[in-house]
Amino acid sequence: MDKTGARADNAASSDNERDKSLPDQQRQPAPVAPVTRVLLISDGRPGHYRQSEGVVAALKRRGPVAVDRIELKTRLPLPKGFIPKLGRLLPARSVLRLHGIDPDAISRPDLIVSSGGATLGANVALAKVLGVPNVFSGSTRGFPLDGFSLVLTPYPSVARPPVAMSGAKPTPFDPDRSPPPRAISTADAMHAARISLLVGGPTPTADFKAGDWARLAALIQNLIARWDCRVTIATSPRTPDEAYAALMPTIDRNAGAVSIIDFRTAGPGSIDAAFDCDVMLVTSDSMSMMTEAALSRRPAIALAPEITQSHRDDEAVAGLVAERWLAVLPLAGLDAQRVAATAAALTPMTENHLDRLASLVARATRLGA
Repeated sequence: MDKTGARADNAASSDNERDKSLPDQQRQPAPVAPVTRVLLISDGRPGHYRQSEGVVAALKRRGPVAVDRIELKTRLPLPKGFIPKLGRLLPARSVLRLHGIDPDAISRPDLIVSSGGATLGANVALAKVLGVPNVFSGSTRGFPLDGFSLVLTPYPSVARPPVAMSGAKPTPFDPDRSPPPRAISTADAMHAARISLLVGGPTPTADFKAGDWARLAALIQNLIARWDCRVTIATSPRTPDEAYAALMPTIDRNAGAVSIIDFRTAGPGSIDAAFDCDVMLVTSDSMSMMTEAALSRRPAIALAPEITQSHRDDEAVAGLVAERWLAVLPLAGLDAQRVAATAAALTPMTENHLDRLASLVARATRLGA
């Protein structure tokens, strides 16, 4: 250490000693970060409110957050698609009365956040009445952008910076909660890799049938035989009996090499343990699971069934693929060698996606400015 550094250290030490000798009332208190108060408006649908919770999780990376929650209800029996239209046409306080919300009874938050069309009117109306910034995740369904501080969309084609910004769909999943993976830089690095497989269920756009589940079971067996992998299967609320029927024998045949996190007994939140792995495989039916796998800082591969249909989410998936955080492969004809080569060719995200989202929200809403 040079003399200048030594003098600085000695001065700091002396200051610390003097501070310790002062009476308690004369000591300088440590700075405390202000609490950000967030009002989260929920329509009760996990696919929507978890996006709002993703915004909250991002803000918590920067400081303390207190969340108040409104579980939205409509006072009249209206078709779901009609609610956003009324939200655009009625005055702000009339929209809030429609939902049984009294804005004068609400503690003024620093930020309003919501997702889902049914929450649009309440989000915009409360932001206007309370005079606070607001964030919405999803399609604005004709609401003018000047009613929002920030709109988050996974579809680049509808982005309108600086208000409507495209990016990965928000999720509260925090990759820092999982130990770092082993790097898969070459196909041979797949040897003895820990693989997690997130299993959803059939949808009209990814219609998994018995043959697809059989192919998935065969791929697991091939990964064990070719690369000596350890595989953790994590099922979901939508995983059908057909999938269990195909996968359970593979688990029984490969005791110690294959394990299961069975949603039927493990319950909500059990999927988090599956992210302690080196490579993520995920069935292509769930945009949420594909997004979390792509943001996990691990090579992520979505597995598609024989019967698929185009869907708007294809654009969001294409964005993840373009970043090289995710690959999509058909199950038909897929083997362990191609999985390894694909994993090695991906370039997983290195930063925490929540930090990126927090910066976006802070810039748009001027929180912390």
